[in-house]
Amino acid sequence: MASKPKSTGTRATRRDTSQKVVRVLLVDTDPGLSQLIEQCSPPGESMQVTYARSLTEARARLTEKSVDLALINPNLPDGSGLDLAEELNKSRRITATILIGEKPSVESAMQAIRVGASDYMIKPLDLEDANRRVRSVLSKQKRNRDQSQRVRRLRRLCKKLNQARVDVSKQVDILCNDLVTAYQELAGQMQQVVQASEFGAVIRNELDLEQLLRKTLEHLVEKAGATNAAVFLPSSMDEYTLGGYVNYDCTPESADMLLQHLADVLAPKVAQRDDLIHVTDNQTLAHWLGGDAVYLVDSHVLAFACRTDDESLAVIALFRDGGDPFDQTVLDTCEAVGPLLGDSLARVIRIHHRGLDDAEYEDGFFGPPDDEDDALPF
Repeated sequence: MASKPKSTGTRATRRDTSQKVVRVLLVDTDPGLSQLIEQCSPPGESMQVTYARSLTEARARLTEKSVDLALINPNLPDGSGLDLAEELNKSRRITATILIGEKPSVESAMQAIRVGASDYMIKPLDLEDANRRVRSVLSKQKRNRDQSQRVRRLRRLCKKLNQARVDVSKQVDILCNDLVTAYQELAGQMQQVVQASEFGAVIRNELDLEQLLRKTLEHLVEKAGATNAAVFLPSSMDEYTLGGYVNYDCTPESADMLLQHLADVLAPKVAQRDDLIHVTDNQTLAHWLGGDAVYLVDSHVLAFACRTDDESLAVIALFRDGGDPFDQTVLDTCEAVGPLLGDSLARVIRIHHRGLDDAEYEDGFFGPPDDEDDALPF
């Protein structure tokens, strides 16, 4: 009886094909560097190195396929590799760049920073040093890619929830357009509300985005007294748009310009920070808002991000004349509102997407109003 042939090498082959391939573009006049770079693959991954000896050839390679990492010599036969590094940095590709060349000067190091290079390796390359640097850059690039994917997912979720808010608002003709009336109606009910526990009681089990934002602004206005307040929602990776506002002492024209500038300049900066921003002088105000700080001259500003799981789901700003500064109670209230509102927004997102299939989830988008005219004047 003939014995069954043994399937030698099958498992090893499957392991190899299951490895993630890191696509690398080497742009240098020395093709021999390819073999060294191939040895720098992270654990469980393999390097696929494409070689180009000039800018023209490198650009042609990039039109054929995208790459995860580009190693570029600044001195190439047909131009400067810095131009290619800058092109990759400004493009929508998520491609890390490392410059390789002679020992850099202060000027060349500054040029490398300006074009967005992640590192600069000196020839002749040492395998151990190159291995460490390449792996470090690839690890950072992976984190950036994961962050971009999370942001895109959040944008889809934001638009989906916003659509749900629009659908509900068509059925409910309850909009508070007068700050004084809304404040008077809720003042008696919210007198016992205190700090974090008070705010948690106000928004507990609230699943409607419009109502959630309205209650948040009303709670802050009650604690702070007469003040301007605005909430900004993410519309793209580094952009925010107005989601709701309370106008206390600004003319409509100046309010529109100021709120737009806060959305463009202040909100993205605040979204990256975990701490409460409390601005009490014009110099710091100019640093945060630039030329349009003139609209808030001699004002005090409070701003904070509403975060959950290291994601900023909203940014809130309060501002009023510096003659009536915010006291410690208002600062404590803002410290409590940030994480609680972030968790509530995340809960609203989960509730509205429960039961959707993958196709609906991927196609969905939920976000701030597509037009700032849709922002709610509470």
